[in-house]
Amino acid sequence: IDGSSRRLGSPSFRVFIAGVAIYGLGAPIKLYPSLSGGPPVKFMAVKASENVLKDIEGDKELSKFVMVKSHDDKYFGNGYNEDDISDEVRMGLEAWALEKVRNDLRSTNAGDYAVIIDGPTYLGVREKGGLASRRIRVIEEFEKVGVPVIGVVKRVENSRKLCQAGVLEELGLAGVINPRHCSDPLVVQLIGARVSRGVLDLVIIGPFMHTHVESGRITGYVFPERVFWYVYSGLGPKTFRVEVLRSTYEGMRDVVNGLVRWLARNIGVDGVPYIIEVVDKYAKSLTRSLYLTFYNLAKSRNVPFTYDTEVEAKQLLSEVVGGAGT
Repeated sequence: IDGSSRRLGSPSFRVFIAGVAIYGLGAPIKLYPSLSGGPPVKFMAVKASENVLKDIEGDKELSKFVMVKSHDDKYFGNGYNEDDISDEVRMGLEAWALEKVRNDLRSTNAGDYAVIIDGPTYLGVREKGGLASRRIRVIEEFEKVGVPVIGVVKRVENSRKLCQAGVLEELGLAGVINPRHCSDPLVVQLIGARVSRGVLDLVIIGPFMHTHVESGRITGYVFPERVFWYVYSGLGPKTFRVEVLRSTYEGMRDVVNGLVRWLARNIGVDGVPYIIEVVDKYAKSLTRSLYLTFYNLAKSRNVPFTYDTEVEAKQLLSEVVGGAGT
């Protein structure tokens, strides 16, 4: 499962569009939203003045498809962080897709399946409790029927989970890496280069346990612990992280360990597992089409857009003309 999101800007509002791809259950690829029909799902969000948001909220049809509030029930008003809105609509759609897959598996032998998410199991501290709890609740429901849910995180450049002084010491890198100028990919590359025996060697580093500690803060939601691994390949500098909830790992340890090895052995040309490349391609292609559809409809009604949006629309159109991602 993978979600993608894009945003369009106007002087008076912002529109956020998301799509999700599901690969390997039934048809080769399922895309949502779909022009072929299907259940109504909120795949858009709007940032605007609160009175505009309330108008959308009160519209019987628009309210089926457009988010105007966070999962913590806060309006996407003019002061709301736009990166957070993108996360809300994209990860909300991914949670919906997880729920759909869970429902579809009820009529099958669920224990024969595993669910792989492109991205983290949940975003953690940045993510509000409402959205995090929804995703984690679905993952725990999968656990009850013996289905592990595994996240594959391919953007780890700014991650510093391995950069604590005590961790570096345990890994034999104390004095080699300055914790203040450290990143997880740097740690992984040094370890991989040290222990690999050849260019085609894969090195799985882990498992590690990640616990959220928010110093000086009392939050209304306790984030569960996660277990994670890093995968090193001698083919290039690209690395990725695989993670599960600790409860998943403790309940299905042998299965999870086998899936981590399987993901590592099936790396594609982009340096991440092939199945992640597939859903990423289709999710991005879907949101590109949705973006251009909305852009063209709005332009036909003389809606002004920002310079950045105009530039992105031209770039996306050139990708379509050039056949990118088809």
